[in-house]
Amino acid sequence: MSSIFNDQDKNELLRRIEKVAPSNPAVWGKMNVNQMLSHCSEGLKMTTGALTPRRVLFPINVLGRLLKNKVLGAGEFRRNSPTAPELTITDTRDFEQEKGRLIAAVNELYAKGEAGIKEEIHPFFGKMTQKEWGILNYKHLDHHLRQFGV
Repeated sequence: MSSIFNDQDKNELLRRIEKVAPSNPAVWGKMNVNQMLSHCSEGLKMTTGALTPRRVLFPINVLGRLLKNKVLGAGEFRRNSPTAPELTITDTRDFEQEKGRLIAAVNELYAKGEAGIKEEIHPFFGKMTQKEWGILNYKHLDHHLRQFGV
């Protein structure tokens, strides 16, 4: 399974991020490319504990725990899936700044390794292992890079 903590997978993500251009249109969804880059950076901050979204409440949290293995398994994320309100970016962002911020966040998380994961609880999926966080981060970035054709 691909993981942001695997050197080859991390390098593949970085190559794809480098290919993102301001002119990339969204294949689906509401975000523009600048917002997507920012959204992905914020998602990585959630992994390290630098951003702590509110947990979803019962009964939605039960659904999250039931879906965790399916989402982390083979296959791609579903298009137009909901996200935590704290990860919703609606304002105007600078493309180059957000692209640089995402590249730095990927490299920083990779450098820290699994030990850099400070958050054990995902707001939707509940308790997650370090390995699961690595898979989730890879799949999340892959999902949004595909959203913008890279």
